[in-house]
Amino acid sequence: MTEEEKIMETQDVKQYYVLGIVVLIAVVIAGYILRSKSTKQLTTQTPATQAAPTPTPGPITKLGCDTQYFNPKIGFPEYYFSVEGADLSNAASVDCTISASQSGKIVATSKVTSPMTDKPERGGKTFRCTTKAIALTPQVETVIEVELKDDLGVTASCSAPFIMPAP
Repeated sequence: MTEEEKIMETQDVKQYYVLGIVVLIAVVIAGYILRSKSTKQLTTQTPATQAAPTPTPGPITKLGCDTQYFNPKIGFPEYYFSVEGADLSNAASVDCTISASQSGKIVATSKVTSPMTDKPERGGKTFRCTTKAIALTPQVETVIEVELKDDLGVTASCSAPFIMPAP
């Protein structure tokens, strides 16, 4: 092999190394651009059925609802409804009667009993009632009305509108 052939072969190898480095840099840059673009899309998309955020509950002053929400049963037009609330009294449990109305008609009613849990940082007790899955027509405004009654006979009520997502 002559000296010229060795130089040409060395230049060919150098060209392959340079080409490989350029391709590697291009792949890294493309990955960075696609990764940052996909995370921006995930953070800006908000589902239309998401309820507005509720403020942190303050001190407990009486029996009442703090939060109402629902969870869909995956793959079915059925939904679980929950209400979280609080009571100032020495009650041990609360009965929650949860009614769902669509188009002005009550389509489902469920009664749930929940024990009270001490929350000394709020100055009272809290509870959470959750229904079994309730079949409802999706994409229709649904008003959830909750009637509360503790074991001492104190009553309260609350309601909230929701639009159930399609399965």
